[in-house]
Amino acid sequence: MNNKLNVFSSSKVANEKDKVTAYLNGEKIFPTTIELDLTQLCSRACPGCPYLSSRKPGLTLQLPFLDRLFGILGPETPGIVLSGGEPTIVPHFPDTVAMAKKKGFQEIAVISNGGMTHLPKIQDALLENVTSIRFSLYDWQETEGKYFYDLLEKIRNLRNRIEREGSKLEIGASILTRSKLNHRYQSVGMQAIDAGIHWLYFHPYCVDWDTDHPIKDDQTDVLKTLEYLKLNAPENANIQIPTERYSMEPLYFEKLHGSHFLIQVGADGINYAGPECKYHKEAALLDLNEYMEDDFLWHPQRIERINQLNNGNYRYIGTKHRPPMFSHYIQKLIDNQTKHYKLKDEQIQKFSYPNII
Repeated sequence: MNNKLNVFSSSKVANEKDKVTAYLNGEKIFPTTIELDLTQLCSRACPGCPYLSSRKPGLTLQLPFLDRLFGILGPETPGIVLSGGEPTIVPHFPDTVAMAKKKGFQEIAVISNGGMTHLPKIQDALLENVTSIRFSLYDWQETEGKYFYDLLEKIRNLRNRIEREGSKLEIGASILTRSKLNHRYQSVGMQAIDAGIHWLYFHPYCVDWDTDHPIKDDQTDVLKTLEYLKLNAPENANIQIPTERYSMEPLYFEKLHGSHFLIQVGADGINYAGPECKYHKEAALLDLNEYMEDDFLWHPQRIERINQLNNGNYRYIGTKHRPPMFSHYIQKLIDNQTKHYKLKDEQIQKFSYPNII
């Protein structure tokens, strides 16, 4: 990723020009990315985690379910993200990423808190089958804790194996921002860069998950602080700051278009409207335990639920997550389209991991 292309923008949803054009012309499309929770189980219990209560059942997707799902989507959907919970603690994690590659997914991403990434069998699976792993950095808020230092060591060891064995695996790290922690990004970011990550990604910390309207926490001067970090970081450091996620611009969409391009499946086997609303009953689109035929993407119930969700009733809109941001972008295209819309070449920009939206 020496080219430092952006990892995220709301326009990334239109990276596949033919796909977005087909959608705007009313045709059926396969998603660009599926994100799924391999498990609800986690090796951490972080303060403010929106999914703590949902993890109580400890559900994990099993290989027969994954085999069927990957068989439907793998040949047509180029990107997959494995999240959780903590995916690397699942005994069949190596089998899962190998299956994803065999079924046809072109880019395989993993979101991890470090979990079991020190184990050789997990490292082997990552090095052989995975495109990128993004580590979520914790225990750094006021002072660096033991977990933070342990994670940096795991990153160093994994990066050493990448270099030694010539793997194409890339390592990212993410940091959640809030204004009261502005004084910490410089120290934490530089340590992560020194440990060997390929890119560093920042995004807003969100609060009030147990209310009707979760929102971003105070982000005053965060962008200014992060720009200062970029100025002081090594020239080759790849620091990703998705400014759109910090914008106060209201989002508008007549239906949740983004759920056609990015689909979320929980560890309970239910397809939800997006990663930010998984395990919430009102955000469930379709239970794949009950219906997972080749045409499940166009099941009438799923389509109806997507069409019902809009900027006026999507209660997670204040967190500025991907489905509503993608929906806002696509809505603007719709509002400006002619009878048969054709996306112009100059509207398409290049991204890192183009199939992971």
